[in-house]
Amino acid sequence: MIVNKNSRVKLIHTNDPFTDMKNNVYIGTVQDIKLVNFPNDSFTQIWVKWDNGSLFAIVPETGDLYEVIS
Repeated sequence: MIVNKNSRVKLIHTNDPFTDMKNNVYIGTVQDIKLVNFPNDSFTQIWVKWDNGSLFAIVPETGDLYEVIS
């Protein structure tokens, strides 16, 4: 799934145990995309400004699912 800065996305699922963004439909705008590198691993953070005002990163490598809607 290709996503770019300023894309509109819908959060389908997150595995983050520290957020309450699991129980509703969330739509927002991608603010930044970062590749985080470690010596033996890397992952992508898709930083989204959600329409409810919160800022939350989608991390696809952890099982977070999203849909690009525009």
